Amino acid sequence: MSIHPIDGYTSGNRLQLHYRCWSAPSSDPHLPPILLLHGLASAASIWNLVAPLLAEQGYRVIALDQRGHGESDKPGTGYDFTSIVEDDHIAMKMLGLERPIVVGHSWGAAVALQYAAVHVDNVTALVLVDGATNQLSLRPNWSREQAIQALAPPRFAGTPRETFLSYYRRGPLGKQWTTELEESILQIVHLREDDTVAPRLEFEHHLQIIGAMWDQPLFDLYRQVRCSLKLIVAEQRPTNDTQTTFLQMRREGIEQIQALRPDIHIVWMPDTIHDIPFHRPAHLAQEILSP
Repeated sequence: MSIHPIDGYTSGNRLQLHYRCWSAPSSDPHLPPILLLHGLASAASIWNLVAPLLAEQGYRVIALDQRGHGESDKPGTGYDFTSIVEDDHIAMKMLGLERPIVVGHSWGAAVALQYAAVHVDNVTALVLVDGATNQLSLRPNWSREQAIQALAPPRFAGTPRETFLSYYRRGPLGKQWTTELEESILQIVHLREDDTVAPRLEFEHHLQIIGAMWDQPLFDLYRQVRCSLKLIVAEQRPTNDTQTTFLQMRREGIEQIQALRPDIHIVWMPDTIHDIPFHRPAHLAQEILSP
């Protein structure tokens, strides 16, 4: 069964937010809807390979372009978690999503976590995909300014389309490359008339989000969530000292989360890159739906 998405726009906190919906004709109204939240500088299209697999099982599936991302509005301010959670909450109400399974990838996992902590009665289950494992402000010998500087994105506007795609093809995704995967990647960025790409998320807005990540009391939020929790973690063998340090910090963060929430279900995906929705879509869909 081939399920094609329907694109639309909805209101969210005085913004127009773009969304993508997958729903089979035989969808089950008794199943909870599924809300998919992308990561930082990503977009709804990162779920293009996962969402149809969920919809095939009878679920109504919605992926949002969050504030500043994709085809949604890009105001100059409001990139704190409180504003973004409110955006998403209003959009959910407008789309009639009641007690969804909320799935967040990377930064979107931190958004999903805060959503579930604030709207405790409106979430059936929470699935965090390779994100929300470390509180930036607890990293030793780091200041807020250092974090923003260290995590600032590359300025890749003007990169030729083929050069940009080659970054993905050289990695594990090159072994499973398809036209659909290529189109999904290109939908995350702005493809310009001269066949170069540019980020859709403005540089300054990206920095505002990094600052918000520093301010977020991540571990306290885990205490407040009342629904079932699943954390899906991509595992790769480190190739340098920076990656080794990151992986060690992530493991320490996960240990702290497990101490706070012994009921959390941790799923490790070996030999998997951070962009799990692109790399392991079938496995990820299975984990989203399994208890």
